[in-house]
Amino acid sequence: MSNLNKGYYAIIPANIRYDNDIPANAKLFYAEITALCNDKGYCWANNKYFAELYDVSDRTIGRWISLLCK
Repeated sequence: MSNLNKGYYAIIPANIRYDNDIPANAKLFYAEITALCNDKGYCWANNKYFAELYDVSDRTIGRWISLLCK
């Protein structure tokens, strides 16, 4: 991915970090969303982008989104 060389930072708030119902990869995914927001002010990536980035299925990305929304 072309963003690997950029110096974006990620933020994971405490309510996400310490929630035992959210898997570690979903927490990392949340951090990726915040990093992309730092680039353009909003998260421009789609589920396919994230699925390729993390080498998971679109369905997994959808599950992570659902967990984070709860």
